[in-house]
Amino acid sequence: MQNRRSRTALAGILVALTLGLSACSETESTEEKYVSPNFNTETVTEAPKEGTTMTTEDPDVEDSQLSTAEPINSSDLETELSTNTTIAGTYENGAYYNPFVGLTIQSDSSWKLYDAKEVGEVTGLTEDEVNDLWYGVVSPYSVKTMTCAIAYKVSTGSNLIVSYINPKMYYMQNMSAREYLELSTRDYKDVEVRNVEYIGQVFTMASFPEETEGAGRRIQFAIRKSDLIVLLTYTLQGEDTLEDAADHVIRLITG
Repeated sequence: MQNRRSRTALAGILVALTLGLSACSETESTEEKYVSPNFNTETVTEAPKEGTTMTTEDPDVEDSQLSTAEPINSSDLETELSTNTTIAGTYENGAYYNPFVGLTIQSDSSWKLYDAKEVGEVTGLTEDEVNDLWYGVVSPYSVKTMTCAIAYKVSTGSNLIVSYINPKMYYMQNMSAREYLELSTRDYKDVEVRNVEYIGQVFTMASFPEETEGAGRRIQFAIRKSDLIVLLTYTLQGEDTLEDAADHVIRLITG
């Protein structure tokens, strides 16, 4: 019963990732407005341009103080990453590795990673369609959104989704990560959109207010990479904290 409710909630979150863009790129939308999990606060700063380097010494970038674990060097992994790892990343040794954005998600006794069949159940795709995305048969540049990974805390329903948004498919080719989050939060009051340093990079971060009991508290980190917007969407349930969930995300150093 818990799994069914959690997967229904996950499906709603995945729909929410693109509703903001859909509303702006279509004159009429038949999709229902998503009633969201979490976001709050109130400052906006200029986002860094893609390719620029910023650190916490920059006044417009804060230290997220998340994921303090030592970075993982891909060359030091017990089993080296497969040479045909795609843009979507790969699952190996009980972890998810994504060289495209430079992160790894570790699973343990409390957190698990969804397999292709489970991801399909919450995205409305078949297992084969999910594998086509993961193994590069279908490019993220040819679809509007792509779910690369879902990590899930079995006991509470908290989860982390790694997904890509392709602005070009919404006729917004030059949209930045900040602009995406500003669109996503435009219907919410007192929402903070800010730049933070996270897993060694500058992400734009937003926190949505919880609107529905049981929907969770949603926090998103967005960064633009090679014309795609990469989203890390945390949805927290009960007493779970962002710090606890983020502990499972570690910087992956490649090369």
